[in-house]
Amino acid sequence: MKSRALYNRYLLFLLPSIFLIFSIRFLKFLSSSQIELLSKNSLNQSSYSSLSSIKPIFVRPKHSKCRPFNVSDTRPFFDREPPQLNLPRRISNSKRKNLHHRLRSLRLTIVVCASNAEKVVDKCRNYIESIIDLFHPSSQILIGESDSRDNTLIKLHQWSRAQIYTYGNLSKSIPKRTERIAFCRNELLEKARQLKSDYMLVLDIDIIGNNVNSFLSNFEYDTNDWSVMTANAIGQYYDIWALRTLSETILNYDVWHRIWSMRSTGSYCNDSLLKNILNIHQKPFPIERDLLEVRSAFGGAGLYKMDSTKNCYYSGAHGICEHVPFHLCMREKIKQEYLLIQNLDTDGYKISNNLFVFLFWY
Repeated sequence: MKSRALYNRYLLFLLPSIFLIFSIRFLKFLSSSQIELLSKNSLNQSSYSSLSSIKPIFVRPKHSKCRPFNVSDTRPFFDREPPQLNLPRRISNSKRKNLHHRLRSLRLTIVVCASNAEKVVDKCRNYIESIIDLFHPSSQILIGESDSRDNTLIKLHQWSRAQIYTYGNLSKSIPKRTERIAFCRNELLEKARQLKSDYMLVLDIDIIGNNVNSFLSNFEYDTNDWSVMTANAIGQYYDIWALRTLSETILNYDVWHRIWSMRSTGSYCNDSLLKNILNIHQKPFPIERDLLEVRSAFGGAGLYKMDSTKNCYYSGAHGICEHVPFHLCMREKIKQEYLLIQNLDTDGYKISNNLFVFLFWY
C-alpha cells in the first residue's frame, strides 16, 4: 500500500515534465512549418508582419469569370431622344446682321476655375479675350485658383485683364474633388451676380476652343427662348457625367455611380460596363441635329442668362457632377415660372427658357 502511494506521487511529479517536453517540441514544429510556408510564398518576416496588419478585403477569386453586361439598344443618347418640337427659334437675317452691335450693349462675365493649369493659361487667355472683346467694355474675367503644384498662380497674375482669386490648399479642408470644384464655382458665381451681368460664360480652363464664330452662333437663336447653351465638340461628345437627358428612360442618371454600383453588387466585367453604359453615348453629336433640350449638360463650357441662375448653386456632394444640381435647380425655377404665367395669362403665353446642348464650341 505504501509503495503504491509512492508510485502515484512519482507520476504526479513526472507528468508536468512530460507535458512540457511535448509542448516545446510541438511549438518547434509549428515554427518550422510557418517558416517553410513563408519561404514557399516568397515572403520574408517583415512582409508577413505587414500583411497581418492589413484589414481583409473581398476580392473576386482569380478563377471566377465575370459576365458581360449587354444592352439591346446601342444608339447614343441623341439618337434615342424623341423629336423635340419646342426648340428655340432662329433670329431673322436682319437681327443677325446687327448681332455685333447688340452684343456691345450686353455685359458678360467669364468665370474659370484653375488648378495645375500652367501649360494652358496662355491659350485660355487668348481665346477668352477674343470673346469678351465682343461685349460691353465693363465685362469681366474672373479666375479662381486652388491646390496648384506648378506655376499656375504666377501665370495667372501675369494676366492683367483678369481678376484672380486664390483659395490656397483646399484639399485639406475639402478633401473631395467634386466639392472643391463646386466651392470654386459658387465663389465665382456669387461674384458674377454682384457684377449684375447679362450673361455668364463658365469655362473649363483646359478645354478651350478657337472659333469665335461658333460661340456667336448661340445668339443666332432667340434669347427669349433659352436659358443655357452648353458645349459640344468636334469629335465625340465626352461629358456624359454632367448629362441628364430630357427623357426619363434614356440617360437620366449618374453614369459613374451606375457603373460602380453594378460592378460592386454584380459580377459584370468592367470593360463591358464602361462600353455599354458610358462609351456608347460618347459619339460625335451631328451638327445637322441642331439643338437638343436636356435637363443638364456641360462639355467644358456653358453660357448662362444671369437671371436664370438666381438662388441656384453648384454641389459636388456624394460624388456627383457639380453641374447637375445647378441645372436641375434652374429647370425647377423655370417650370414654376411657366406655371405661374400659364395661370395668369389668359392668352396662353408660353415661355421655353430650357436647357439645350448645342454645337457652339471648338
